Amino acid sequence: MSREQFPVNHPEAWPTELRQQLEKYRKLLLNWEISPGSVSAPSYDNAMYALRNMLDSYAITGWHCTRLTDAEIGHIKHRGMQLPDGAMLGRRIAMLEGTGEIPRDIALRLVVKNQANDSNRASRLWFCFFPPHLAGENGVGRFFRNWGGEALYNSHERDPETSPIIRRIGTPCIVEASVPIASLAQHGGLVFKIVRRFLISHGYQTSERVEHEDQSVHPIPAECVRRVIVYPESDFLALTRCSTWREPLTIR
Repeated sequence: MSREQFPVNHPEAWPTELRQQLEKYRKLLLNWEISPGSVSAPSYDNAMYALRNMLDSYAITGWHCTRLTDAEIGHIKHRGMQLPDGAMLGRRIAMLEGTGEIPRDIALRLVVKNQANDSNRASRLWFCFFPPHLAGENGVGRFFRNWGGEALYNSHERDPETSPIIRRIGTPCIVEASVPIASLAQHGGLVFKIVRRFLISHGYQTSERVEHEDQSVHPIPAECVRRVIVYPESDFLALTRCSTWREPLTIR
């Protein structure tokens, strides 16, 4: 699945067709930002759908912050990233039990108590489309400190027995991928951020964030996974700036 890379942070390098479309809608888009009552919602929606359709043929660089075992790193490199849910988490836990990394009673507790099937987590792969250090330690630190992701550590972070175990499993990792824009949720907000970057590039001011994070609702195939960056590799340190964090990261 080879797609042309979209240079989200460099409006001057955006495809000519997209820039022409943005120019066509510039007045409408600006009025929506500064005086939404002056723009009809259907006109604005049509413009945004047209822009999204143009973006769907591109991909953007995303970083997925997590903690993985060696086997999981190998799986992602060779088979890509599958959409998470309770069944997938159960298989990951079973693998750890099978290798003796966690005892059966702990495995059962992890399988029973988690949020992996919650509607806001299941079948969603989250990426930040900006260097993770911009989110800071408070934004991404817990992903690196706890195996199993937010769906697991939310239920066990304060448990005196299970929390130390999930903090020992695996190694902090960043999965760097070329994420097809078509795989992102339709209403994830990417087009809004593109529009704001366009307006800023033309001298307009906004207090709204332009850094984008989003969810892929489709698996990420192996050919889209560029690399898995493992702590304490230099690129990991550069992308996270974790050497400045209050709580140091650990490896097993």
